[in-house]
Amino acid sequence: MYVDESGDPGKYMGSNSAHYILSGLIISVDDWSSAIDRLVKFRELVQKATGLSKRIELHSSEIIRPHKLDAYKSIHKSVRVQLLKSFVGEMHLFFPNSKILNICLDKNKLTQYDEYQEVAWKRLIQRYDTFLRKSKTKGIIIADDTNDAALRRLIRKMRVYNPIESKFGGLHNPVINNIIEDIFHRSSSHSYFIQAVDAIAYCLYRKEYPKGSLKKFGFQYLFDSLDSLLLKEAASNDPQGIVRR
Repeated sequence: MYVDESGDPGKYMGSNSAHYILSGLIISVDDWSSAIDRLVKFRELVQKATGLSKRIELHSSEIIRPHKLDAYKSIHKSVRVQLLKSFVGEMHLFFPNSKILNICLDKNKLTQYDEYQEVAWKRLIQRYDTFLRKSKTKGIIIADDTNDAALRRLIRKMRVYNPIESKFGGLHNPVINNIIEDIFHRSSSHSYFIQAVDAIAYCLYRKEYPKGSLKKFGFQYLFDSLDSLLLKEAASNDPQGIVRR
């Protein structure tokens, strides 16, 4: 499972984001080679059409409003908008057998937390482990560069102690035993897969928190194009399986 985030994990105080989102792309090892081939071909077409090198990271927020990546500044905004739409619109072709797992925490509704990263990652890890168990397989997690020490401590703890409220009352301890090793970390600039998850998390953010100046581009609807890939059993009380608490 490749993972990326949107927003920051701190308590909402007005200067930081009102949300914290984690999106995970679950892909079978048997599909990995064909998926990377499709992604490379897509980037080759993008390079021919826009001049954007295959080596330049596809970073969704930069595509819309370039700040750090100068390569985007020479491309007209309408072309950049279409680039992001095409990238997301073809996810079902890149990853036809994959599943997408999403955690979306609204800090204004979940004020009991002071820090949201651990909460979101616990939800993500637990549901990924459940997916693996039901699939009778093992898996790994590859995430964008983030707080690796904290996440290492978290997943090691969950392998031993992972109390969850039972729907029958009380607590049970479904320890994590289907995820191999600690979480691996990779720079998004070196992984087309993490760049894909960045786009997924960005689209979920724009769906949940639509911005007026971007509504004319229809970004608030892009996430819905991923509906067939969503792991809806991750949250039975949400029509798209988005975990919200």
